Amino acid sequence: MATSKSPRRPYTSSPSSPNLDFQLRSRVNTDFYSAPTFEEPKKKSSGFLPHPPSPTTLDVHTVPDIRRKRSSNPPTISTSNPTVAISRVSSSRPPSSYTMNTVETYSDDEEEEEEGEEEEEDTEDDDGFIDVQEEFYTVQQPFKVNPSDIITRPASRSSKLSESAQRGMALLSETYSTSREGSPIPPSISSISKNDELKVLQMNLDRALQEKKEVEARNAQLHKAAQELQRQNEDLQKKLANRDRDYEIMSKNYLDHVRTIRATDDDHSTIGDKLNQLKALIEHMIRKTQGSKSANLNKAAAIEHFRSSGLLEEFPVREGNLEPSLLNLYMESVVMSHLVTNFFDKPLSSVFDYNSGFKDIYEWMYTRNSALAVRWRQQLCVMLTQDPVAKARREALVTKTTNELTALISKVYSNANESTKIRELCVKAFELSVAMTALESVISPVYVQLGIPFDEEIMATSHKSSTDGKVALLIFPGFKDSNENGFYSKSKVWCY
Repeated sequence: MATSKSPRRPYTSSPSSPNLDFQLRSRVNTDFYSAPTFEEPKKKSSGFLPHPPSPTTLDVHTVPDIRRKRSSNPPTISTSNPTVAISRVSSSRPPSSYTMNTVETYSDDEEEEEEGEEEEEDTEDDDGFIDVQEEFYTVQQPFKVNPSDIITRPASRSSKLSESAQRGMALLSETYSTSREGSPIPPSISSISKNDELKVLQMNLDRALQEKKEVEARNAQLHKAAQELQRQNEDLQKKLANRDRDYEIMSKNYLDHVRTIRATDDDHSTIGDKLNQLKALIEHMIRKTQGSKSANLNKAAAIEHFRSSGLLEEFPVREGNLEPSLLNLYMESVVMSHLVTNFFDKPLSSVFDYNSGFKDIYEWMYTRNSALAVRWRQQLCVMLTQDPVAKARREALVTKTTNELTALISKVYSNANESTKIRELCVKAFELSVAMTALESVISPVYVQLGIPFDEEIMATSHKSSTDGKVALLIFPGFKDSNENGFYSKSKVWCY
């Protein structure tokens, strides 16, 4: 490359300007897409570079004075205008690797004698400097370099730049930065990092979209499964509602069927409750009519009735020693005995005229077909409850029993007016007797013999009764059905 020589800078009597060696190595990759960026160094390599590209390095070191061969002398700088020379360091480096050499020369006593020789050498140096500078500026740079961002490091630990050399380096860096600002930079190279970021963002977006599709597919499956479960739940709810309606219809039909074959809807539990209520009503009525401390008790009338029943002869307590509590227990037994005789102790019903004939026919049928005999008995009970003539007979029997008990109570207890309660007792006893007869297994009264020891399994004690004694008075009989392990109500006794 032919260049025009610039005029030589005149020398003065002061020492020559120091020449600083300033090496700037900038590695450039001819591969356009392999060029490094400041954001993220690339690890690619091309065939042109022997090693991967790296950020620009700036090496500064002191070059010995070759001309004078006086490198052993300590350098001294006597001028603030350094001379800068740039030369190619090695041909093996990439085209963008250069070395800027500034050689420091120091004045001595022989400088005047060698002035002519120095002029020739300086002229050659200036020519080389201009050639290299023009070649450096004509080379296309891949990116701009801000010298302020470059970390400088000394060439050796022992060498230190003087203040003048540092000012020269600063001036050189400013000039270099100004010249680099005008160099063209391909837009594609400056946007490599942005393209990489866009590629990464695009990859992340694609991955997110793929995950979104998978989540949406899973959500669709779950939604479909939820709809299927909802449909199954609705079907089960409909089936359950239909079952409930069917059960209601079956229950209604069963009750209607029971009413057609049974006089009442009672079972063993309801019959047991009604029987206990009947006993409690009898006890409450006698307790109320006797008054405070048995003041209303007519002891003579009670003993007379006791004697006429035939029970007083074998009673363990003598007639003169009978206490009011014993006489009240005896009156309870008298009331229950009337109810049992008039309502409970009948083959079919107290209002049926053919009880004796019914008993014989029922026993004959039961030995041959028990189910048919039971059904026949239940149907007769239903007919008696619905027959108007049977209803009239029931009213007559209730009235007759009420009058008999009212007369007896009024005779034994003075100022007694319990006809209403006695009638209520009679009505309950009649309804309970019909319910006992209308069951599949008939519930009938069970009597306890007098004089037997007390048995807590079938007996219940009364007031002032001894559990170690024998039965002296049967107050309430027991009630039991025809089954061995069926319904049973204990007898109430007084033991002495």
